[in-house]
Amino acid sequence: MFGFGCSKSGKQESSGCPFGRTKKQQAIADREVELTLLAKSLVQKEGWSNLSMDKLTSASSYSKGTIYNHFSSKEDVIIALCIHSLQSEAILFARAAEFEGNTREKVMAMHVGYRIYARMEPVLSTCAIMAKSPWVLEKASPERVKALNELEEQVIGNADQLVNFAVEQGDLKFSPGIGSDAIVFANWSIAFGSNALTQNASNSHCIKRIQDPFSVLHNANMLLDGLNWKPLSSEWDYRKTWQRVEQELFSEEVEYLHSVGR
Repeated sequence: MFGFGCSKSGKQESSGCPFGRTKKQQAIADREVELTLLAKSLVQKEGWSNLSMDKLTSASSYSKGTIYNHFSSKEDVIIALCIHSLQSEAILFARAAEFEGNTREKVMAMHVGYRIYARMEPVLSTCAIMAKSPWVLEKASPERVKALNELEEQVIGNADQLVNFAVEQGDLKFSPGIGSDAIVFANWSIAFGSNALTQNASNSHCIKRIQDPFSVLHNANMLLDGLNWKPLSSEWDYRKTWQRVEQELFSEEVEYLHSVGR
């Protein structure tokens, strides 16, 4: 999605939360991070549908009672994983925001960051579908759902700022009924759908016949051209922008992906 939350459930939690914890509180927080990452490993290996509290208990060195002290249900674990996922995405987006370029290039940098995350975490990158399912929201703890919603608001707020800045710069104009909310959602939809299909349905004829590593870029360009976000793709080489972003902001991630063949 197109900031950071101080959540007890995420891998980056210790870097953004206030100091002053007791040793016991820190130990509990560390254990929850450990369990979240263990659940992540289970989902990566077996998929969302096979995640269960029993499997998490079996895979850990803790008792079932200890597991339930951290997570009220399997659905609570799912929300914790989605918080972890969104925090990881937010770190990439924050880096993308520092890209030196015009406003459309900055948006493209966010698309690059999202694409890299989807390649690194093909399962977790689809967690928004799981997190917003009624059966998950009904059984997850209200506190964790609130933490996820607050983190989403922060990420969306940052995206809104970029869209509004583009309007201030004269690169973009709002149309009747199409404001920042619609534009941010459209970019997320394009990015989410493009990456999910590219990662999980790569054998589809519709995808295979394109045979272009910049297919996600093409989709983003069609959207942004449709919004008349300047400079248009006919006026600017966004392939070079994409490559620049990878080289300047995400070189380590790109090198890792190449090393594992993703």
